[in-house]
Amino acid sequence: MRTAALDPVTHYATEVVALRIVAGRLVRLACARHLNDLRDAAAKNFVWKPEDAQEAIDFFPECLTLPEETDVDEDVEALEDVSPEGGTPFVLSDFQQFIVGNLFGWAQVHVSKKTGARRESQRFSIAFFQGGKGCGKTPLGAGILIYMLVRRGVRGAQLFCAGAMKEQALIPFADCLKMVRASAALRALIKETGNNLAVTSTGSFIRPISSDSRSQSGKRVQGAVIEELHEHPNAGLVLKMRAGIKGRPNALIFMPTNTGFDLESVCYQYYDYSRQILDGLVVNEAWFAFVCQLDACDRCHAAGKLQPSDDCDRCDDWKTEGPHWLKANPNLGVSIPWEYLRGEVRVALAIPSQRNMVRRLNFCQWTAQKDVWITTEQWAACTTTTSPAEAFRASLVGRECFLGIDLSDKIDLSSVVCIFPRPLERASAEVQATDAGATPDDRPKIDCAIDVLPFFWMPEKTLYTRAQEDKIPYPDWKAHGFVTAWPGSLIDHDAVFEFIVTVLAVKFRILGIGIDDAGASGVVGKLQRQFGHDESVPAEQRFVWPVAQGFRKLSAPSKWLEALVISSNLRHDGNPCMAWNIGNMGKEENTWREIRPVKLAQRKRIDGGVALIDAIAKMTATPFRPPTEHIAAWV
Repeated sequence: MRTAALDPVTHYATEVVALRIVAGRLVRLACARHLNDLRDAAAKNFVWKPEDAQEAIDFFPECLTLPEETDVDEDVEALEDVSPEGGTPFVLSDFQQFIVGNLFGWAQVHVSKKTGARRESQRFSIAFFQGGKGCGKTPLGAGILIYMLVRRGVRGAQLFCAGAMKEQALIPFADCLKMVRASAALRALIKETGNNLAVTSTGSFIRPISSDSRSQSGKRVQGAVIEELHEHPNAGLVLKMRAGIKGRPNALIFMPTNTGFDLESVCYQYYDYSRQILDGLVVNEAWFAFVCQLDACDRCHAAGKLQPSDDCDRCDDWKTEGPHWLKANPNLGVSIPWEYLRGEVRVALAIPSQRNMVRRLNFCQWTAQKDVWITTEQWAACTTTTSPAEAFRASLVGRECFLGIDLSDKIDLSSVVCIFPRPLERASAEVQATDAGATPDDRPKIDCAIDVLPFFWMPEKTLYTRAQEDKIPYPDWKAHGFVTAWPGSLIDHDAVFEFIVTVLAVKFRILGIGIDDAGASGVVGKLQRQFGHDESVPAEQRFVWPVAQGFRKLSAPSKWLEALVISSNLRHDGNPCMAWNIGNMGKEENTWREIRPVKLAQRKRIDGGVALIDAIAKMTATPFRPPTEHIAAWV
C-alpha cells in the first residue's frame, strides 16, 4: 500500500531501492540519486516541488489518450482516418511517473551575485531513457512534448520530433497528432496545419525534423524528443538540438532509445556517460538518466562485466523467463504482453541470426560490448582512508618511488603516475587474477603494496573542447587541482620534463622511470641525460626504461595491478580523472593468456592507467627492493 506521505516519484524510488519493485542496478542507482538529492537539496541549491511533478503526471490521464492500435503504417498520411475520440486515458506506469515527475518536479535555484535575488529554473535539460522495445518510450516522449506545448507561462516554444530520417521523425509526431485529435480540449487549443501543431496564442509549435532536413541550424529549441538514438549515424542532429537549448530556461531534450552494437556511436557515448553519472564517476546535475537493462551477477560485475555474461549461470539470462525480464522491460504486462516476449525469445533460440537483434531491442544488451577491467567499485575501495587527501599526499614526501609516464601527441591528456612501495597489508602475497580460469602461473606473487599519486596535463583549449564533446568535467577537475592546463592548444613536453626534475625529484626519491616512448622520444633523451643512462645493464634495469606497449612487456605488470587492487594492497588519493581513466580501461588477452590494457571506446582516455602500469613494470624489473623495516618507517 502506498505511503500517504510520499509523492509517486519518491514512493517509486523508495520501493525500488528497498527491492520491492524489480529493477536493474542502474535504475536502482537512479532512484537512489533522487532520494539522495532530497536529502542534499539545500546544499545543492535544488528544490523538489512534488506539486509540479504531480501536475505533469496528472496531465497524461486527464488530457491525453492512447489511440487504439491499427494495422496501418505509422505515418502522417495514414492518420487522416483516425477517429478523433478513439483511445483510452494515458495512465502512466509507476516508472513513467518517476521519469516525468523527475523532469518537471526538480528545480535549480540561481542566486544573483550582485543583488542576491533568487530565481528558479527546471533542473534537468537532458534526459536519457534506455528501455526495451514496446515499453512506451515513443508515446511518453510525445506526451512530454504536448505538455511542454501547452504548459503555463511558456511562450514561443519551438518543440521538435527529431529522427535520423524523416520517416523516423514522423513516428513520435504521429503520436502527437493522434493524442491531439483524440482530445476535444486539445483540438480546440492546438491548430493542425500539415506537419505542424501550433498554439497560436503563445506562438509555440511542434514539428518533425530529421538529419536529412535541409536546415537544422538556428533552431531556438525549447524541447525535443530524439527518436531511437541508437539508429542515428552520427551526433550531428543531436548536437544541433542541444545547441538550440542554450540560454533557454526550462528547455528539455528527451532521448528514448534501445541499445545498438556500435560502441563509437553517439547512443553508446550517451549510454556510457549516463552510466558513469549513475555510478558517481561523473557529476552532471542537469542530466537525467533512466537506464533499463539486465544485470550481471555480483561476481561478474566485480570482474568488470557491464552486462550479463553468457557463460555464467548467476547472471540475468535473457533466454530464461523470469521476473528479471522486467529489468529491461519495465512495462512488461502493461504495454508489452508476456506472450509477445516469450515468442521473440523462442524465435531467437530457433534462429541464431536473430539473437543479437532480440538481445538489443528486447533486453537492452550492447552486443559488441567490451568488459571493464577494474571496476568503479574496486578502484573506489582502494581510496586512502587518510583524511583529508592532502594529508595522504603529504605523507608521501621523502619516500622512494617509481614513475610511469604516458604523454599524448601534445593535444590530449598526458599523465605521470608516481608509485610508492610499502609493506603488504595482507598476510598472503599470492592473489589470483580476475579471470575465473586463471592457472597458478597467472597468480603474480606480489611482494609489496603501493601508494599511487597521479598527475595529469591537458592544453587549455583542448580541455574545454573535450569537456563539451565528451561530457567530461575537465574544467572542474582543473579548478580542484586534479588536472593541470597548459596555455594554448598544445602540451609542452619540456614543461612536463621540468615538472619531473624540479618538483617530483625534489619531493621524492625517484628509483626509476618507465615511459611509453611513442611520440615522446625527446623527453626520453632528456630524462636519460638528467638521471643517467648505463648501456652496460639490461634495458629494463636502466634508470629510464622505454616500455614497449605489447603483451610481452605489459602482461606481468598488468597482472600485478589486478592483484594489488583485488587484494587491497593499493592506495590512491581519489583523483577523479584517474578513476575515469581506470574505468575506461579494458583488458585484451592473447592465446598465451598474456594481457594488456585497451580502451573501451576510441574517445576514452586511459593515459593514467597506462602510466600506472608502466610504473609497475619499472618497479618489478628493478632488482633493488627497499628493506621492509625501512619502508615501515615511512608509514
